Amino acid sequence: MRLKTTYMGLELKNPLVPSASPMSREVDTVKKLEDAGAPAIIMYSLFEEQIHHEANELDHFLSHGTDSFAEALSYFPEPEDFSRGPDEYLEHLQKLKSAVDIPVIASLNGISIGGWIDYAHKMETAGADGLELNVYYLPTDLKRTSESVENLYVEILKAVKGKVHIPVSMKLSPYFSSL
Repeated sequence: MRLKTTYMGLELKNPLVPSASPMSREVDTVKKLEDAGAPAIIMYSLFEEQIHHEANELDHFLSHGTDSFAEALSYFPEPEDFSRGPDEYLEHLQKLKSAVDIPVIASLNGISIGGWIDYAHKMETAGADGLELNVYYLPTDLKRTSESVENLYVEILKAVKGKVHIPVSMKLSPYFSSL
């Protein structure tokens, strides 16, 4: 049976691609997926919101209680509990690229056009074979038209495609306005 296909311009030996999930957090697990026949892997998502949250959390720990007892050290997060944001993700992407022979597709969930562009470029530079944009916009303004929501998605896609030279896909919510 011939299962060969093309996804995002990438030649794949079959269409069964493990999607973005915690399975891509461990290099050994990704190797096992490759050995089991996975033709590519989509990494877990990098969330721009999480990066901002972690930066604010570190700032809180560094400044909170500065007027307290001078020797209080419990305000600092434990090093193993503190994520280094996008650097950790990009390093993991590079490790996966050197460990497997299948395409590695990075996944990005951003909140700002600048964030989408910046992180997409960093992922491409780190070696991603493709990029999945995980756009999930909650239209809370009841006066906003479905067309303006859809245009936001198109703007994000155009901005990212204008910055990177790797294939880009866009993941849509099942609750998207025109589906």
